[in-house]
Amino acid sequence: MNIKDALKKVEASRAFKQFRKEHKDYYLVHCFAMVAEGEKDYKWELGYYSEKRDKLVVFEAGQEITMRPEEDAFKKEGTIKKLELGKVKASVAKVLKACDELVQKKYPGKSITKRIIILQNLETQVYNITLVTLSFDILNIRVDAVSGKILSDNIQNIMSLGKRLGANDPLPTGS
Repeated sequence: MNIKDALKKVEASRAFKQFRKEHKDYYLVHCFAMVAEGEKDYKWELGYYSEKRDKLVVFEAGQEITMRPEEDAFKKEGTIKKLELGKVKASVAKVLKACDELVQKKYPGKSITKRIIILQNLETQVYNITLVTLSFDILNIRVDAVSGKILSDNIQNIMSLGKRLGANDPLPTGS
């Protein structure tokens, strides 16, 4: 399912309409999907944010539309900008093709196992793509959602993200 179809399905659902009656100040801020390599069907999650409440509600666009409980917004500071889908011209397929070409050219030999796709507004409409590799690398690629051009890319190994234990450090224990 593409993003615009997922949005139509969510916003036509009884769950969304009931939510909207009681929460008129919430607006769309992100579209999220996580897919394993080779999967073609995306299960989109659409996030709606309230600046007044500083809360986020996520609707999952599966066979049925489900709404997760309201949660605190995950952000550094300020508010979350509204996602303007009308400005998005680059399709997910086009963006992922550009990411694949970048991987082949700049990161040859990296085998992608999972793709995390987030469409959001970071001063402009952006696809924030995270690719997880077989060798536990995380490749983050930001793509302009209007032009489909790659804005930035960087790679990190998952193992370098957490605190490394020294040889003499005690192993953590459960509580």
